Amino acid sequence: MKTLEDLQRIILDKYNVEVKFTEEVKKDLKSVNKGKRQSILLEILRRAKNGPLFKPEGVAESLHGQLNGFAKIKSKSLNIRIIYRPVDHQPIRMEIIAIGPRDKKKAYKLAMERLDQFYDKM
Repeated sequence: MKTLEDLQRIILDKYNVEVKFTEEVKKDLKSVNKGKRQSILLEILRRAKNGPLFKPEGVAESLHGQLNGFAKIKSKSLNIRIIYRPVDHQPIRMEIIAIGPRDKKKAYKLAMERLDQFYDKM
């Protein structure tokens, strides 16, 4: 995988899942080193493959509070969390709002700060 566009095309073609990134998330990705960036994209690919929707249609569980309706992908080995909103359309959409560290609640706080802009853009 070379770019986000490559990832989006692969996921859409293979798993009928459309992945949407906000500009802030693209900046989040650019801020990590290239090796870790590829691993983060593979985590997103893995979730698209396994089912991005909420249980029982997929593997995701809804977050609580202000982030109700959003789900997380957590990677202990990468020490990151990816916060996204699964949308049950055809194709299924994964709207990614934040990628941040698994350090306390930083990724969740980042996602909550971006909620208003996220709803305007998506």
